[in-house]
Amino acid sequence: MGIGGLGQPDVMAAMWCRTTLDDAHAYYQSARHAAWANWAIERMEDWSPTEDDFQRAVQAMWIAGCQLLISAHLAQQWVRRADPAVDEVAGLRRARNSVEHLVEADFDNTHIIASTAVDENGKEKAWDIKKLPEGHLIMGLGRRPLTSVFDAVSLDDIVAFASQHAHRDADVDLADSTYMLRPAD
Repeated sequence: MGIGGLGQPDVMAAMWCRTTLDDAHAYYQSARHAAWANWAIERMEDWSPTEDDFQRAVQAMWIAGCQLLISAHLAQQWVRRADPAVDEVAGLRRARNSVEHLVEADFDNTHIIASTAVDENGKEKAWDIKKLPEGHLIMGLGRRPLTSVFDAVSLDDIVAFASQHAHRDADVDLADSTYMLRPAD
């Protein structure tokens, strides 16, 4: 076992679950800001944000959403390594795969929708995108940014999973943990 229990499945699972909770909070806050900016722009008042403000808010939400999907997927992998009987979060793996392979996707003319691409040999790229609930990935606010990540996976389900497993390392004995590595000769 590494320093502070690194490498021990329950410790790794708990660390990633706690990170997921932080990332979920960051995602929710950025999604809330982007949703507010969208609402406020429609009012066209003096206090309304600019289009640039809205674009930056959606970009921040997107980055936070991608980070959340990656940390939640790592949390899920470590939890299931510690206990394979634990159920997966519905849609999480597919959503994480979709953002991981987004660079391989096809985009419509306005770059609002990403979909599965087919290369010159007929092989599909970014194939998980077509398996998302909408069959594509919306490159923007989406319909439910406060309750789901990219309209693909429930934010509540991610938070519930991470909360349930965030302290699974409480009973791990770290007596055999390495606290200091000897310098190389």
